[in-house]
Amino acid sequence: MAAGDFFARHAARRAAAGEVSRFNASITLNHWLPRVAVNFVLALGVVMRSRMYLGKRSVGVLVVAGSTFPFAAMSTEVVAEVYPKRPITLVVGYPAGGTADFIARHLSKHMTEELGQKVVIENRAGAAGNVAAASVAKADPDGYTVYMAARPSALHKTMYKGVNYDFSKDFVPIAMVTSVPYVLLAAKHISETTLQGAISLSRAKPDGYTCASGDIGSTPHLIYEALRERTGLQCLYVPYKGDVPVLTEMIAGRADFAIVTAPAVLPQLESNNLHALAVFSDSRLPALPSVPSVAELGYPDAGALGWFAIMAPTGTPTHAIARLNRAINRALSSQSVREKLTQLGYTFPSSDNTPEALEVFLEEDTHRWTTILESRQSVGIH
Repeated sequence: MAAGDFFARHAARRAAAGEVSRFNASITLNHWLPRVAVNFVLALGVVMRSRMYLGKRSVGVLVVAGSTFPFAAMSTEVVAEVYPKRPITLVVGYPAGGTADFIARHLSKHMTEELGQKVVIENRAGAAGNVAAASVAKADPDGYTVYMAARPSALHKTMYKGVNYDFSKDFVPIAMVTSVPYVLLAAKHISETTLQGAISLSRAKPDGYTCASGDIGSTPHLIYEALRERTGLQCLYVPYKGDVPVLTEMIAGRADFAIVTAPAVLPQLESNNLHALAVFSDSRLPALPSVPSVAELGYPDAGALGWFAIMAPTGTPTHAIARLNRAINRALSSQSVREKLTQLGYTFPSSDNTPEALEVFLEEDTHRWTTILESRQSVGIH
C-alpha cells in the first residue's frame, strides 16, 4: 500500500540516525580526544586561509568537514539560523474564498510573523486538490514551496487515474493544521428534519432524491459513501466544485440533501435557510449545540472530520521542516486564531503535532478510506 512506502522511508531514516548515534556513543575517550585535537587544528588552518571570503555558514560547514559530532551540532544551529531567507509559497489546491483558503490565510499571517519572511498563498484549484499537489511534488525541495494537503491527495492512487505524482513518495509531513467537521443538510422543501427520517424517505424512493456535495474523491463524497454503507441511505450523489455552489443549489431548492463543512453552512443555518440533520463527528459541535452527532444517533463509523496538513516535497532539508513545524504550532497556539476557528467549528491537533505524529495519522486515515472505497468499488474514477 502506498502509505506503507511513506512510513518505510521515514522509519529507515530514523533507524539510520539511531545507528549513527550508537556508533558515536561507542567511541572511547582515548580515541575521540586525539581526533578532535587533530581535526580542530586542520579545520582552523582551512578557516584562517579562507576567512577573507567565507561567511558564517560556510565556516561552520568547513569545521564540520574535519570534525566529529560536537562541531556538527554547531553547524546545525548555523544552518537553522539562515532559514528562511526569502518568502515561502503555500500552495492551496482549492479556490480563493473556500474553506482551505480561509484556513491558509489565517495560518500564513501568523507564520509570517513567526518566520520573519512572508508566506504567500497560491491557489491552484482542480481535481480535489490534486492539481496543486502534482505541481508541488515537482518543486525544488528547498523549503520554499509547501502544500496544504487534504484527504483526497492522500487517496489519489485509489480515486484517480493518470495522476502524475505519488503522495507517499513525493511528500514528507510537516504538521497538521486543523480538522473541519461536516454537516448533513436538508433543503427547506424536504419534510423530514432528522437523519432517520431522511434515511426512511430515501429508502422509500431509491435515487429519487439528490445529495449535492463535493467532487468525487472529496471528503464529503467519502462521508456519503460511509453513510450509505452504514445506513442504507439511497440518494443520487451529485458532485459540485466546493461548498458555495452546493449551498446555492440547496437554497434554490434544486437539491434535496447535502454534506457541507460546518463553517460554510453556519450563516445559512442562522438564517433558517436549511435544516441541519446531523454532524459527522463523535460529539456535538459547540457552534451547533442543537444538532446531534452521527455517533449519538447510532452510526459512529459514519463520522469523519476533514483535515488540512502542511506537506513539503521529499528531499526538503530537515532543519527547514523543523522550523516550519515550530512556526505552524506557534501560529495555532495564538489565542486569536483558536478563538476565531473554534467559533466556526474547526478543531485543532493535539500537543504532539510533530511530523512523526502526522505520518502515523496519514497511514491510518489512508487505510480506513481506501478500504471503504474499494468496498464500494469507487476505484480509478478519473
